[in-house]
This record gives sequence, C-alpha cells and structure tokens, in this order.
Amino acid sequence: MATEYLKDKHKLVGIRYMLLYIAGINVIISFILHMASSFFDTFIPIYLQALIVGVCAYIIPIIIYARTNHITAQSAADKFYLKGCKVPLLILAAIMGCCFQFVVILIDLPINMLTGGSSSYIPSTPAELIAAIFVIAVIPAIFEEFLFRGIVLGSMSEFNTKAAAIFSAVIFAVMHADMCGLVGYIIMGLILVSIVKRTNSIYSAIVFHFANNTTALILGYINDELIYMPVFTISLFAVGVILFVASYMLFASITKKPKEICLMKTGGLLGQSFVNLPIMLCIAVVVVAEIMISLI
Repeated sequence: MATEYLKDKHKLVGIRYMLLYIAGINVIISFILHMASSFFDTFIPIYLQALIVGVCAYIIPIIIYARTNHITAQSAADKFYLKGCKVPLLILAAIMGCCFQFVVILIDLPINMLTGGSSSYIPSTPAELIAAIFVIAVIPAIFEEFLFRGIVLGSMSEFNTKAAAIFSAVIFAVMHADMCGLVGYIIMGLILVSIVKRTNSIYSAIVFHFANNTTALILGYINDELIYMPVFTISLFAVGVILFVASYMLFASITKKPKEICLMKTGGLLGQSFVNLPIMLCIAVVVVAEIMISLI
C-alpha cells in the first residue's frame, strides 16, 4: 500500500513538470510565430497559430507523459474518466456550455471595463469563423479536457477530491494567460469538474467546452450587430444566464453527487500542489509572457 502511495505521488510530480513543459513550449512557439509574422506582409492567422501551438504544446507533452508512465488505453479509461456518457446528458452539457458563455462575459465585464478589455480573437469572415471553430473550439475542448479534467483531476482525486477540483480549475485558468478572464476561467473550471464528476466522463466536459468556445466565437463575430441592438443584446444575455441556471439545476437533479475522497488534507495537498518548483515556474512563465506580449 505504501509503495503504491509513493508511486502515485511520483506521478503527481510528473504531472507538475508536464504542465511546466506545456507552458514553456506554448510561450516559446507563440514568440516564434509572432517574430515570424514580422517577416511577412500578411500576419499568420490566429487560428493557424492556435493549431500549431495546440499540436506542439499539448499533444506532444501528453504523449510523452503517457509513454513515460506506461499509461494504456484501459488504465486511462478507468483513471481519467474516458468512459461513455448518455446522450441526454451530452445534450444538456451542450446547452449549459452555450449559455455559460453569457455568464462568463458578465463575470469578466467589470475588470474588462477597467483594463480596456482582453485581446480575444474575433473572426472577420465566415471562412475564418468556420476555421476558428475547428481550431479554437474543437481542439482545445478535446486536449484541455483530457489534460485538466482527465490527467490532473483524475490523478489528484485519488488523494483529495476538493483539492483536485480547486487545483485543476486554477491551473486551467492560469494556463490561458488571460488575467482579465481569470475569474471566469476558474469558475468554468469548477463547473467542468462538477460535470465530469457527476457523469464520470470527460466527454460531457468536452461537449460543454466546445459549445462554450463556439458561442464565444459567434458572439465575437456578430459583435458589431449586437452593439446597435441594445435591447435585443440585454434580452439575449438575460435568457442565456437564466437558461444556464435552469439547465445546471436540471443536470444536478438527474445526476448523483460523487463521493468525496480525503486521504490527504485539502490544505496540505493544495500547498504541495502550488508551492513547488515546476508549478511556480509554470505560473511565472505564463505571467511574464503575458506581460511581454502586452508590451510588444
């Protein structure tokens, strides 16, 4: 038992270094693409940049981690919530994901007003919108959920479910390198944890994540029209918030709350998870990179 415990703790250390590698690769590739764009007359499309970063910064480190820790398809299915989900719950997750984007915008509105808003990508043509939905909605939904709600949450939950939920939500928010949207990402992370835990499947979280990102892209695309229709826009946001609350309440009522595991104290595991060299470097890399990009 003690040997297995130490083995699992060693895997947590491996996850922390994987997060550092992902943050570092993400920053390096982003800077390379930014510098490369300065040599061309036309700027490299943001969705193409997102595709390159996603492949290099997420897929490669995750594959290396899986091979290093001898993770098989069966062990991943059992430990990382790679199990099927009922269709009605997937549909409900899609509705919640679409509606939650309105909640996020309202949550982040005060700080965006104070700072002048975030630099979110806004597609300008129908072709860009379609490309962006595939690259910015589909790919992150799959790989971010497998990383944060699969590997991170699944591994830490064996020690303490509360600490796992908090850490996975916070590091999910930090890795997006968007301080203006930090609170919104943390809340989104906690909701995604709830969805995964109640369905025992990350597929429901992938659907939620995809629906949320797609709604954000569509709202950005039609933003100019919404500005000139204030009554419609306010009504749209009100309906979105109400539908999210109603759909989440329905979801909670038809799913079971998972049992809590507390083999380690919540505060102790959170302290170990945040106060360590790889995670502190990971956070520092993301923060410094955001500051430097904002100054360029």
